[in-house]
Amino acid sequence: PSRLPHRADIAIGDLRFALNVSAVFDKGRNYIGNILEWQDVSKQRVNEGMINALDRSQAIIEFALDGRILNANRNFCDALGYTLEEIRGQHHGIFVDPKYRQSLEYRAFWEKLARGDFDAGKYKRIAKGGQEIWIQASYNPVCDQGGKPYKVVKFATDITASENENNEFKAKITAISRSQAVIEFDLDGNILGANENFLATMGYSAAEIVGRHHSMFADP
Repeated sequence: PSRLPHRADIAIGDLRFALNVSAVFDKGRNYIGNILEWQDVSKQRVNEGMINALDRSQAIIEFALDGRILNANRNFCDALGYTLEEIRGQHHGIFVDPKYRQSLEYRAFWEKLARGDFDAGKYKRIAKGGQEIWIQASYNPVCDQGGKPYKVVKFATDITASENENNEFKAKITAISRSQAVIEFDLDGNILGANENFLATMGYSAAEIVGRHHSMFADP
């Protein structure tokens, strides 16, 4: 009895059971036996495992329906540069541009979530100190058994590095397009598109060449 209560999970095939063993005493506090309780927690353990896996790889934050921050994991706090104590109880608005925070679009965003509609995409956010970061995220309303939303959970990945690389790539392509005549073909030689420099050089409009073959530019 000095080792009780004892709790453990056991596996039987694909099932998981939570065991709880407690000591039984008579009125004189004499130890007379045990009570063993079994509970099927298979689905619960699967859900817990999925949440733990997400917690290790994703930035996760929870909000009340009005946007107040309830909780956040370590990944989220590290990505935004805050401690949990600094953001708990604050509004999500601390992560967005002040102009956007005052907009009707931002208000509609939270009204949509409060209705139970999710939102997902790529978002620019403001970290501690004013640094801009980019995240790929989903805002997921969580409903009670009656189907009524009561909080919002956000799963996010910091994509700032890749977004900066993409922006640099786009800037280089734009610079090339300004200084070079550029035309695109499919692998059969059919024209897909051309920039203004190419069209001006060759004297065509885009409508005159798109869909035609490269051979229109060559000697018969």
